[in-house]
Amino acid sequence: MTIIRKIPVLKIIITIATLYSAPVYAANITLDSFIGATTDIDAAKLEKLAVAVEANLPETANHLQSNLGGRKALQQYASAMLTHGQAERLGKQWTGLIANSAMLDKAEKKDGSVWFPHAKDAGFFAGGIAAALSQYPQTTGNFSTGAGLTAPAAGQDIAEWFSQSVSALSRPARAAFDQSLRAAAVH
Repeated sequence: MTIIRKIPVLKIIITIATLYSAPVYAANITLDSFIGATTDIDAAKLEKLAVAVEANLPETANHLQSNLGGRKALQQYASAMLTHGQAERLGKQWTGLIANSAMLDKAEKKDGSVWFPHAKDAGFFAGGIAAALSQYPQTTGNFSTGAGLTAPAAGQDIAEWFSQSVSALSRPARAAFDQSLRAAAVH
């Protein structure tokens, strides 16, 4: 009878040991720790950051846009993605963020005004990437491949190029996108 009681306890111990020894990439980086984690990015930390971004793109963009230090953190993350050969993956992340144009075009009333929060967040994310692409223009081709976009024309402003990718949005949503993009692209 004591052997039967020990088997469930043994299963629990093995399960707990397995959970703690399994690699969980996003466990260490949450939205709350994302900004602080963008300092001294190495390949292992970059993978954790990328997984955290991919776990919920809209929420990540909103968090970075809404928090002090978010612009710098986003630019550092985007730069690390580009310098570590992850330009195509960053392009796919960008595409995932703008894929739902109905969500980007959705207006909300706040403080008596009409806002386009998702377009603003997507513009902010684009601005951080634009800042990084301006520092590493040689990665633009790989980024555009991942994003499924035609590469920008020679001499074309990166912000203008991003803005063209959301040209189907309503004028107010696109204005919110563009304003946020330009603010986040400042170094």
